[in-house]
Amino acid sequence: MNKQANWWEPIFSGELEVGLNKEKLDSLEQESFLYFDETQIDMETHA
Repeated sequence: MNKQANWWEPIFSGELEVGLNKEKLDSLEQESFLYFDETQIDMETHA
């Protein structure tokens, strides 16, 4: 008999198994510069 190790295995299958849809992941990486700035701002000097 084929037994599931965990109850959540059938839920996280397909695109959810790898975390994200790979097609959308590419577009998110291209658009990330619009939303996320990797430079850190020192709040004390800019206050």
